[in-house]
Amino acid sequence: MEENLVDMRRLDRRGLDTRAQKSDLVTWQGREALRLENGLALIPDLQMPDATVEVLVGAEGPAYAGVAFRVADVLNYELAYAVPHASGLWDALQYDPVFHGSNTWQVYHGACYQGVAQVPTGRWFRLRLDVCGDCAALSVDDQPPLVVEKLARATGTASLTGRLGLWAFRPAYFCNLRVRPCAGLYVSCGDVSRVPMGTLTDWFLEGYGAVACEPNGTLNLGRYLPVTGEARLLRRLEVAEETPLALASGFSDALTLTLDGETIFNGEHTFHGFADRPSRGYIEPGQHVVERVLSAGTHTLGATLRASEPFGWGLTLAAHGEGLRWLPVELG
Repeated sequence: MEENLVDMRRLDRRGLDTRAQKSDLVTWQGREALRLENGLALIPDLQMPDATVEVLVGAEGPAYAGVAFRVADVLNYELAYAVPHASGLWDALQYDPVFHGSNTWQVYHGACYQGVAQVPTGRWFRLRLDVCGDCAALSVDDQPPLVVEKLARATGTASLTGRLGLWAFRPAYFCNLRVRPCAGLYVSCGDVSRVPMGTLTDWFLEGYGAVACEPNGTLNLGRYLPVTGEARLLRRLEVAEETPLALASGFSDALTLTLDGETIFNGEHTFHGFADRPSRGYIEPGQHVVERVLSAGTHTLGATLRASEPFGWGLTLAAHGEGLRWLPVELG
């Protein structure tokens, strides 16, 4: 693939597959640009496997602006963006894959998926995305990048192809889009997820079957189901003798835990604004702890999750106790 400079004069409603609230060709800060608001603008006739993407980006106020890549369809794609109004904070750069039309930043957060950067408002900045195999790096101007060691979608012929697009939530401006081959990521390795001891990494999802957690130990239900209704998860375990059990969970958006049919926890955890990190509604280990005493024998742990927001829904749960033996997940 040779370097491809995309003529921004083509980026209007006639030349794009635009799925956005607004899309206009304007002049901003002395440059002809695409003004995109709340949605996607897919570039025509441009497939992107491993590649380096550079684009000038600008915003006049709060905005999330970036690149959608390996776009399977308008509801499922990889996404990385910069956040000017979060300049200098932990989430000024964000990797946020989209499943079934839902963003998932409440699932994919922390040093593995978010990064600090100075992102200006009111002027152009250069956003660069390098994609190579399972990995990606996102940077603003010449600052250190956010390096994602493991992209959410498995590699393979189907996932390595896909369309390229621009993406914005709230108004943002784009110009001088360039795409060229990526021969590799010449940056330091990113953070690697560390899963707390005792975390259940597999569940039985009723109506679906066995499902696996992400590398960070969180089950991303959006990978398997649309963000509607509820999902019921099951695991069975055995203990040889009476033993204390502690269940430490983090979730979004609402969770009911049952043990042998008895409700032992019921709660909600959602987005409440930008005042601080806890307000974001991130799924994090150990947010809620429930303790019970198990009698000798076989027990059934159930988790029912309900979604109310398009920011990701799922569960991380660690179980602590002596002599716990988890039965194969296929048995529910």
